[in-house]
Amino acid sequence: MDIAILLDGDFTRRVLRRRIGHHPSVAEIEAFCTSILANGEVLTKTYFYDCPPFDEKRRNPVSGTACDFTETVVHARAAEFQQALRTNPFFVYRRGHLSFDGWTLRDSTVRKLLKAPGPLTDEDFEPVLSQKQVDMLIGLDVAKLTIGGKVGRILLATSDADFIPAIHFARSHKVEVVLLSDVAAVRRTKSSLLKAFSSHRIV
Repeated sequence: MDIAILLDGDFTRRVLRRRIGHHPSVAEIEAFCTSILANGEVLTKTYFYDCPPFDEKRRNPVSGTACDFTETVVHARAAEFQQALRTNPFFVYRRGHLSFDGWTLRDSTVRKLLKAPGPLTDEDFEPVLSQKQVDMLIGLDVAKLTIGGKVGRILLATSDADFIPAIHFARSHKVEVVLLSDVAAVRRTKSSLLKAFSSHRIV
């Protein structure tokens, strides 16, 4: 059976980080994709949906000084990953963008405050960054693959219930849509999304 794999980049990295114990490289994600194929499956395309690192300046939440996101370790690591992704022919790269939605307390800060309340610093906060357009791009590709009749099965790595209509559309056209996830993510996935899939493939 011809299949396609569609990977929500942020979700896929979190799943693989739990599996291998570190931030996965593009090569490790490629190896993962080939390792999960079942007997009789022929992989036609692998789509990877991701966002370039946030590269603007924002005011720090306590001091009010400028925070240049291009100077952070997270930005450097993400930029390196994006470069490797764009140049790897195994993946069809679909690009969204990140939106800055403010600051939130780090989990470590919350635990510290519960033990002993005290003044906060900029380092006690982390940015809230959300993906934009990724959901739309995944939904469009599910529809294109379905209408084109190019695959009989889609493996979709996500935990987003917004894809339920796209999954139902594919299944109404006799295309199987299989959830690609791990136990930790499944436990947090909405039951409505779990029920929408044809089946689940736990990695």
